[in-house]
Amino acid sequence: MNKAKQKSKLDGKTFLKERFIDVETAFIEDLEREQREITHPATLGDAWENAWIQLLIKYLPTRYRVAKAFAVDSLGNTTDQLDCLIYDAHFTPALFGKDNHIYVPAEAVYATFEVKPEINASHLKYAATKAASLRKLKRTSAPLESHLGVTNKTPLPIIAGLLGMKASWQDGLGKKFLQQFNKFQGLEKLDLVLTAKNGFCDALDEKVTPTIIEGSGTLVRGLFRLLRALRTKATVVAVEWEKYEDVFN
Repeated sequence: MNKAKQKSKLDGKTFLKERFIDVETAFIEDLEREQREITHPATLGDAWENAWIQLLIKYLPTRYRVAKAFAVDSLGNTTDQLDCLIYDAHFTPALFGKDNHIYVPAEAVYATFEVKPEINASHLKYAATKAASLRKLKRTSAPLESHLGVTNKTPLPIIAGLLGMKASWQDGLGKKFLQQFNKFQGLEKLDLVLTAKNGFCDALDEKVTPTIIEGSGTLVRGLFRLLRALRTKATVVAVEWEKYEDVFN
């Protein structure tokens, strides 16, 4: 019996916890290696964005797509480029563009995250502004017909957040962070701030005070919080494609 199998058999929970910590450690090592190797700031930013995108792709079910993209509505309004856009992979296609310049219908979006090297006040504001630009887009919702009759579904609230290596404050995601984080409400509200090194802030449940979790393994724990929040959202609305077709009239 090899060591991994033996550990799994003797203490399964510890075995599982240690493997999750391995994922976190490897991710941090990859980010730090890129930081040592890449001399151009913009190129490093792209590399870190791609690293977070690949991590989300790894953990999210295949019903979701994750990409650097723009969102667009049926009136032609668009967002700025969004670092990590999580959108429907089953019912809703990207409308046009390619590579990092695809345009996704606003109705298809579940969540958006910005990626920064560290979490600070200006980056929180930046992410909140990006979130608002997405949430203010018009989202249609076509009636759904079934044997139960016709139902009209309301577009789901869009999750928004910020991803980074660490927090810039001396106390990490402590009081000074929360003072800045709580400034953003309404369309600018941030739901999840996740770091590779300093833990995460979970405000995904509006009925509960934001929760700060720190320590080893919190990167994966934060991903599990996101998975749980996405699970409660079921699926996106059916797009009123006729509204998009109206641009030809």
